[in-house]
Amino acid sequence: PFPRCPRPSEAIFGILRDLGGPGGRSVPLPHALAVLGARGFTPAQVGAALDEYEGLNVLQVNPARTTVTFV
Repeated sequence: PFPRCPRPSEAIFGILRDLGGPGGRSVPLPHALAVLGARGFTPAQVGAALDEYEGLNVLQVNPARTTVTFV
């Protein structure tokens, strides 16, 4: 059986968590965008994922949009 293919936002969230490292609390957004772009995600997909997970209160993007912080 094939593993379930996560929705783009789920995959993006997983990558962000990995970038944060063990106990990671925040990730620089430009670095995250570079990594996610290299993996084939579009800026629109990343933006939608950030909006979705911000709405779920699991992460926050600072007003300057330079850092993603896990809550």
